[in-house]
Amino acid sequence: MNPDRHSTYRKQGGSHILHDPARLAEMDDAEFLPSSWQARGGLLGGAPGRGTTVFIQDGRGELALRHYRRGGLIGRLVHDCYLWLGLSRSRPWREYALLASLYGMGLPVPRPVAARCERHGLCYRADLITERLSGRTLAAALQDAPLAGDSWQAVGACIRRFHRAGVYHADLNARNILLADDGRVVLLDFDQGRFRRTGKGWQRKNLMRLRRSLDKFRHQQPGFAFDEDCWKMLINGYDGGERVTTA
Repeated sequence: MNPDRHSTYRKQGGSHILHDPARLAEMDDAEFLPSSWQARGGLLGGAPGRGTTVFIQDGRGELALRHYRRGGLIGRLVHDCYLWLGLSRSRPWREYALLASLYGMGLPVPRPVAARCERHGLCYRADLITERLSGRTLAAALQDAPLAGDSWQAVGACIRRFHRAGVYHADLNARNILLADDGRVVLLDFDQGRFRRTGKGWQRKNLMRLRRSLDKFRHQQPGFAFDEDCWKMLINGYDGGERVTTA
């Protein structure tokens, strides 16, 4: 039940909880409730997106707490319940394990801190806590000002690192790319991400998912600083001697 040897597992009633004791010594259900953090003055705010993500603060720094929510048509009917197929197949367990692997490989991802599955018969609800990295998402940055060419290339180079490692990001969009204050480009939200055999087919589709996201923001938000030249600079950064066609 423990997808990472450095983490600790406990069961509390119907809740299965996994956490990194080096970051949070103790974990229980209350730590996954925004209301609990608000009561102690540790609730900082939230972030846009399909999932409900709030930012919290403990004595050692800031964390991101995300409650898993469904998207698409089914999400209109079943907001946050998932079919129980076993703990190892649950979404937070798989995402926690993937993040722990990627973090251990030195890839730029948030450090996983805790995960919870709250089982209710044949269904479960879920939450994930990661360290919060300071910075702005690519979407937020482009709402305010154009991005320099070397920054676009850094975004492309970051994605290339993950693809070369065989890492598939299931929802690569402009809100899941963080331009961190320390100068790094970081990928966020690896729900349903996984390792895949390296190959241009899925890599190209991954890139085009990002392209559709950027085009959508451009059409919805006047002044959004993205055009064809920006995309070419991103692809230049992505290229590693073997070009991937994205047209």
